[in-house]
Amino acid sequence: MKHLTIMYMRFWPDRHGGVEEHLWRFASRAAKHVNVQVLTENRGDYADTESPVENLTIHRVKNNLPFIWRWPYLARLRMWMKQLSAHPPKGWIWTIEPTATMAAILCGYGNKVIYNPPSCFGTMHKVWEHQPHVETMKIAGIVRWFDQLAFTRAAKVLVASRSLGKQYTLCYGIRDNVHVVSRGADRELIQDLPPKKESRRKHGLDEHAFVIGFVGRLDPCKDIPHLINACACPGVLRPQDRVLIIGDGPDKMRIQGCIRSNGLSDRVILAGSLHDAALREAYAAMDVFVLPSVYEGYGMVILEAMAAGLPVIGRPGDWKTSFTSMPEMIQHQVNGLLMHEHNPEDLAQKLQWMSCRPERRIAMGKRGRDSLAERTWDMVVDDYLKLLDEDKNDQIPVAA
Repeated sequence: MKHLTIMYMRFWPDRHGGVEEHLWRFASRAAKHVNVQVLTENRGDYADTESPVENLTIHRVKNNLPFIWRWPYLARLRMWMKQLSAHPPKGWIWTIEPTATMAAILCGYGNKVIYNPPSCFGTMHKVWEHQPHVETMKIAGIVRWFDQLAFTRAAKVLVASRSLGKQYTLCYGIRDNVHVVSRGADRELIQDLPPKKESRRKHGLDEHAFVIGFVGRLDPCKDIPHLINACACPGVLRPQDRVLIIGDGPDKMRIQGCIRSNGLSDRVILAGSLHDAALREAYAAMDVFVLPSVYEGYGMVILEAMAAGLPVIGRPGDWKTSFTSMPEMIQHQVNGLLMHEHNPEDLAQKLQWMSCRPERRIAMGKRGRDSLAERTWDMVVDDYLKLLDEDKNDQIPVAA
């Protein structure tokens, strides 16, 4: 039986959303075919070693960074190297972030590393250079250097979108063995939602309102003020219509200020972070989902919205001030709409279009939901496992 080591600083079997959920789905399914060990940090009261399913072992270590360390990334590099020494990999090493990748390379495992980054730190920094208020996109130089070395020196690179692959080649140059495998959806994602009427009642929404939704971290890179400014345009929101924002994060105060300055305090609901059944109820209350992010390496939340039967309006990226993979996920006028990059009036027009055409938006949402059944997580894992075949170093077919 083959062996696989996964290295990532956050790995929780019960984690919802983003990279953590993606890794758990991959690790638990891959364990049916290969022996999997996960090296991770212990960021809570977890056991140092755990085997949640057969052929899957998780090794956790506390990363108690000493105060004498000026560069925390170097301390984390040391932690990863100690992990590799304590639990030597026997096969391929699957890494997610640059520091772990550098540790594997420095320990002599570079020819066995598959680098699977969720985002490109070089292009994230470019977003900050053009939009300094997006402070979460400001990336330390050493991290960008590690990212470049990880991309250029890993045996194979795996990205979830063509856009992300293009970002890396633009920043660091062209290389062989860059594989594109898109994410998938499973039955637990594509499930029946609670009744819309009941879900709206719980959020204090009118049964006949047009509800615009957003789900995600309240981060400057999500550019939620762009959505608020669009909703403030004349004719977008009727008295009963609402904007339902699910999430929390560092940009909350700026968003609240934008809501007040636009006079929308009674139209925009900041519901905080929701999970599981409560999150499904929130999706059920929405009519359209908007993701105005200036950076998205993939955007799993788009799959969640499509699974809820919602049409999606997203930002395509101008490849200077914004970089996203949304054009690969949103087919314009098929399962959603692509907005103009910098014009809130354009988004306002698209929201009005959705509001006035309920049959069209419902049809768009249905097409998005139906398309998810064509790409399951088992199919994704099958494509991932092909990368573990040492005899196959050519690029696997790009997933649709």
